[in-house]
Amino acid sequence: MKRKWIIEESEQWVNEGIIRPEQRKAILSRYQEQDKLSLIFFLSALFIGLACLSLVAANWQVIPELVRMVIIMLFLVVFYVLGHSFEKNNNQYYGVFCYVIALMIFGAGIFLTGQMYHYTMNNVFAFIVWGLAAYLLYLSRPYILIYLTGLTIVSIGTIYGLSNMHEFDWWLFALFIIAYGSVIWIEKRHLLSYFFAIAYIIQLFAFTLEQLNQYYWFTVFILLLLVIGLLVKNHTISQPFQRIAFLSMFILVLFQTMLMEVSYRLSIHYIFYILLSILFLVAVFLSYQRQHVFKSLHLAIFLPVLVLGDLAQLAAYIILYVFSVAVLLDGYHQEDERKFHMGTAIFLITTVLVYVQVAWGFINQSLFFFVGGIILFIIGFLLERKRKTFTNRKRKGV
Repeated sequence: MKRKWIIEESEQWVNEGIIRPEQRKAILSRYQEQDKLSLIFFLSALFIGLACLSLVAANWQVIPELVRMVIIMLFLVVFYVLGHSFEKNNNQYYGVFCYVIALMIFGAGIFLTGQMYHYTMNNVFAFIVWGLAAYLLYLSRPYILIYLTGLTIVSIGTIYGLSNMHEFDWWLFALFIIAYGSVIWIEKRHLLSYFFAIAYIIQLFAFTLEQLNQYYWFTVFILLLLVIGLLVKNHTISQPFQRIAFLSMFILVLFQTMLMEVSYRLSIHYIFYILLSILFLVAVFLSYQRQHVFKSLHLAIFLPVLVLGDLAQLAAYIILYVFSVAVLLDGYHQEDERKFHMGTAIFLITTVLVYVQVAWGFINQSLFFFVGGIILFIIGFLLERKRKTFTNRKRKGV
């Protein structure tokens, strides 16, 4: 949020009688003008540091090993101390940036040290140490960027282990679940929950492709995330988990429709049906228990359409439409304009997908785009009318 915007808007709030002039001053005092001079010094220090790093990297092979270790430790300490100095002087943004650089130097130091002493990287132990260091740094300096950096390190380590060694390291995954997962349970911060859920999806997707060899198993892991989101009562955790789960499943179903278009067939293991059925019934029970009627309709997107053979693609289209309408109805029911917009976007994406896949090969391309434009215009017109009705009703209720 920019200070200029706050100055302009707060002046209008005073004119409209929403706040008093002294309240405006109190608000503006919380958003002080950024010190431009400190930014110049920060950039100068950053460029000098990069110049030193470039010089060291260009002559790395001819530098004695002991000197290399001293250089790594020196840069590590310098950036950490610099970050502490910025933080102490209330320049948190610069401080966090320096902490992240120090964390990157620590990780680079692990790999460079291994290279110097001919340590073979045949496991992800280095990522475990690096991810643990990021976690400990976050405990002492609880900034979102540091947490996100740690999640990125752990996720990259998982993907590295799967792609290069074809192994899923459960110790690294345990670090992710126990250490980084405990943060969101304790702090209950909305944004951290989103980051954690996305990292979970990335890691389990890589695990599904590499270890299980069939993408449909990913549905079970997504549904597990949704069930956890339904079980948790805290809104700052449950909402991100559920949203990421539904979004991931929507993307997966879109992907499935493309596979079904080329008569893609799979032999599905019976354990998949057992696990999916158990989790699906638990999700339905939790939705009804909390009187989330429309959220129960959302669950249709988890139905395994692959079992329907030649009718699988048609069933996928129907499920996508049911899901989009369920999101729209949920938005109306809760008077949540964001959900309404999300449902509208899902409905339009589904319509475009169905139209492209069904009509492209049957009609002339000019007619294809013309008819598609007319259909989208009509849908957009109807949805816009509904949106205006929804917005007006919401304003009258205020």
